[in-house]
Amino acid sequence: MIAAGEDKNPLSRDQARTRQIVRRLIGGGDTAACGAACDDLYRDLSRWVGPDGCHALFKRALAETRATHPALERIQLRAHSDPYIDGVADALAEHGEAAAADAFESLLFSLVELLGRLIGDDMASKLIERSLAAPKPGAQRPVAERAEM
Repeated sequence: MIAAGEDKNPLSRDQARTRQIVRRLIGGGDTAACGAACDDLYRDLSRWVGPDGCHALFKRALAETRATHPALERIQLRAHSDPYIDGVADALAEHGEAAAADAFESLLFSLVELLGRLIGDDMASKLIERSLAAPKPGAQRPVAERAEM
C-alpha cells in the first residue's frame, strides 16, 4: 500500500536530481518565484547555449507540459525580451496559486530534463548551478564581496 504523499511511480535517481535542481531554482515555490526563475534561467542559460538555443529549449518544454497543465495555456515566450515569460499573472488569476505554481515547476522540470538529454545531466547541472550562484539583476553583492573589489 502506498502511504499518503507517496507517488505511485517513484522518480528515478536522475529525475529526483532534476526535481531537486528545480526546487532550488524556484526557491519559495509560489507562482511569482517560478516565473522569475524562468526569466533568470533563460537569461543565464542564453549565455551558454545562445538565446535562440535557449528559446528553443523553453518552447519544447512548454509544448510538452502545456498539454497536462492548463495554467500554461496562455503563457507566451518572448525571445530577446525582459521579462521572457509573459502571462504569469494571468495563469495565477485563472487557475489559482497551486495549479499555476505546479505548472511552472513542471515546465522547469521538463526544461532541465531536455537540457540534460542534449548536453548530459552533469553539464546541465553545472550550468544551472552557475545560474543559481550568479547574482540576479538589481541584487546587491554582499558587503564583504564589494570590499574586495
